[in-house]
Amino acid sequence: MSLFKARDWWSAALGEGEEFDQGCLCVGNVDNSSTGHDKVVVGSYMGMLRVFSPHAKDKTSEGGQAEALLLEVQLQNAIIQVEVGKFVS
Repeated sequence: MSLFKARDWWSAALGEGEEFDQGCLCVGNVDNSSTGHDKVVVGSYMGMLRVFSPHAKDKTSEGGQAEALLLEVQLQNAIIQVEVGKFVS
């Protein structure tokens, strides 16, 4: 008997052949929205930067990833790490 139950809440399939590392993902309110909802930021070594606003899977819809994608940008250089926070001196 288990006390915990794991289930998929949200998922996204990223580009084929892209490489990622441990610093490639962060979660936070990157757009400073008034609602305070967190976004998922993913960067790859191929220079692809994506920002998702995840929401629970709806059993009737299959296009959840496209609706959750807020930003997708191809940069010239590799993305080594992404961070979210208050940067003060």
